[in-house]
Amino acid sequence: MAEPYHHGDLHAALLQAARGLLNEGGVAALSLRELARRTGVSPSAPYNHFRDKAELVAALARDGLARLDAESSAALVGVLDPRNKLQALGVAYVRFAVTHPAEFRIMFRPELSRAPPVDALEYGPVFGLLMAVVDEVRGGTGAEPDRLTTAISAWSLVHGLAALLVDGPLQPLAQNPDQIEPLARAVTARLLM
Repeated sequence: MAEPYHHGDLHAALLQAARGLLNEGGVAALSLRELARRTGVSPSAPYNHFRDKAELVAALARDGLARLDAESSAALVGVLDPRNKLQALGVAYVRFAVTHPAEFRIMFRPELSRAPPVDALEYGPVFGLLMAVVDEVRGGTGAEPDRLTTAISAWSLVHGLAALLVDGPLQPLAQNPDQIEPLARAVTARLLM
């Protein structure tokens, strides 16, 4: 049994334990009672942070998006050319999906977590970064609807590759981490044409 939990950020500890459960058995393995056991708190303590399993899943999806956003931002550090930034975002996205497949699966599943409306995407995690880089690639013109179409095209290509690696016929390639980055670079190079 886990050591009793007496201090710190219980919300963060619960999310960390939930990621562990998610990785072990998918959404079906998530249980607030099991989270309490793993974090060493009373069975009712997780309910102070999550009303039910659906709220926990939504929190995991938001947390995953925030972590992907942070990794995407880190991938841009030191990259000056806007086209290289676009590729760096794509590679970071694919790398995150392959490294955290269980989280990736829930982040964009509408039945598990509610997505923001399309007109709010630009201000949210991940897509907001993409829109900023698309603006740089386009020379800051920001003309609609081409701007949104360009960003959606880039996202679709990268998300498609990630999904094929996580759950599709390319899944065997994901077993070799040394293949992921070169493949992601080759595919995202299509964004630069």
